[in-house]
Amino acid sequence: MFVDIILLKENMDKGESMETKEEISIEDILYQAKKRNQSMNSKLIRKAYEYAKEKHKNQFRKSGEPYIIHPVHVAYILVNLNLDTETICAALLHDVLEDTEATYEDINNIFGTQIAQIVEGVTKLNYLFKTVEEKQAENYKKMFIAMEKDIRIIILKLADRLHNISTLKYLKRDRQIAIAKETIELYAPIAHKLGMYDLKMKLEDGSFKFLYPKEYEDIVNKLEDQINKTKKLLEITKDEIEIQLKRQRIVASVKIETKHIYNIYKKMKQKRIGIEEIKDLFSIKIITNKKQDCYRILGIINTLYNLIPGTFKDYIATPRNNMYEAIHEIILGKKGVILEVQICSYAMNKIAKYGITNYFPYIEKGKIEKKQEVKFKNKLYGIHNSLELKNIIKDPKEFLNTLKSELLDDEVYLFTPKGDIKVLPRGATAIDFAYLIHEQIGKHIVGCRINSIEMPVITKLKNGDIVEILTSNENIQPKEEWLQLVKTAKAKSHILKQLNKEKQKAKKNGKIEILSLDRKNLVLEITDILTKNNINIQSINTNLNENKIKINITVEIQESRDYKKILKQILEINGIIEAKLQE
Repeated sequence: MFVDIILLKENMDKGESMETKEEISIEDILYQAKKRNQSMNSKLIRKAYEYAKEKHKNQFRKSGEPYIIHPVHVAYILVNLNLDTETICAALLHDVLEDTEATYEDINNIFGTQIAQIVEGVTKLNYLFKTVEEKQAENYKKMFIAMEKDIRIIILKLADRLHNISTLKYLKRDRQIAIAKETIELYAPIAHKLGMYDLKMKLEDGSFKFLYPKEYEDIVNKLEDQINKTKKLLEITKDEIEIQLKRQRIVASVKIETKHIYNIYKKMKQKRIGIEEIKDLFSIKIITNKKQDCYRILGIINTLYNLIPGTFKDYIATPRNNMYEAIHEIILGKKGVILEVQICSYAMNKIAKYGITNYFPYIEKGKIEKKQEVKFKNKLYGIHNSLELKNIIKDPKEFLNTLKSELLDDEVYLFTPKGDIKVLPRGATAIDFAYLIHEQIGKHIVGCRINSIEMPVITKLKNGDIVEILTSNENIQPKEEWLQLVKTAKAKSHILKQLNKEKQKAKKNGKIEILSLDRKNLVLEITDILTKNNINIQSINTNLNENKIKINITVEIQESRDYKKILKQILEINGIIEAKLQE
């Protein structure tokens, strides 16, 4: 995503970051709400504001400002994303369950179930957790499960985080780093998955400023130098394009943009290059009315300038997995200045900027129409499958790493033999592809053909590969090492289930038969020895005959245990006459 070069220059001159408007009132929210959507319920929004203001009246932010300022800013962000009445009300109320004595029942009774459920969906769990990772993992799990029911929950959470990022300067350094890191690793990638580039850009740049302040300042200064050096040539190129578009009677807007700060940092770090070596640092963005005009404009650009080989990307013919559509290519502009050209329609540009929220007119009574709901859930398959993995892998750290992997990895575009497009994280294997198509395909995979050539199932897939999965009628036992090779939580989850199933089948029970003189606490002493040796007890039966007792203990046989040693320990118990293992 690129930033308007003039806007960026103004912000740098003022030393400002891309924050929300400094002072916002409920009147600003109501004005914008009515301006964007006449059906907004102003009375309910004002009622939510008054309720939140009352509940937060004795609370203050770290900045010293009244707490109500935060939910007001969050609501304002959401109004400008075209969210509905219920979400705006929930934004104003989003902290009352966590930070005041208000209850879910209170919100439900006063504002209705929809608003109460959204507020509850963004409220953190207050249980006692063993570790920070466990708390994070459970809170993300709760949020994503709620999000699956109502996508507005995650949109509200992103807006909440955006305003928190803009006020990081009031927190201690360790909290700044923790929040900024979490935002870049989890929240910004979620915004990206939802196609919300504008929000993603602000989250990343706002976090980067606090995470690496020196690097941020360095890039801002170097970018300003590059703008000063290149601006005139970029303006000449822009003017040339506009003249040719008018001659061809194509109506379009042409803007000069630049990559946003964090994107520049990532490219410099990944490719180990200086800012002056970034080919797509600057961009000419051309926005037109119709899809077919995009290709006419492409023809004009390719007539005017030389294309740098290997840089053409048609995301209109093959849209990205998060709904993004545009044509990209890098050209040599006036006097050899290198820049990227982006061509899209106004509708495509709106989707690129606001992503999933463009479809919110389809929301009716809190639910998205089925055709849109399916589209949304497909975009977040990785997150939902990560949740499934959380139920199998109990280590919260590993769960968080899997979730980050799903969100952060770049994508590769692949094809089935029938020409259907599939999208997987970069580095995914044919095994991931098989499970993506269907769980049963993954369970029966025996091989694959990539571009008509038979290859191992662990082969990493590349952009444009045509992948055919070869299957057997029998269920295939997955290999343990596959867990380290697959990239998607869906594949990992199913492989783990199959491996655990086989391990359960492989387990067998045995019986420890004990004859002893009867006395108090005898069984307790025997079971203490078994539990200390990590022996799983299935059942215990006792049979008393005069002063002697027979004890039969069914246990799970584990190859790693030294049963001779365990039986010896049991025989040392006072009163034991005999102890033996029957497998």
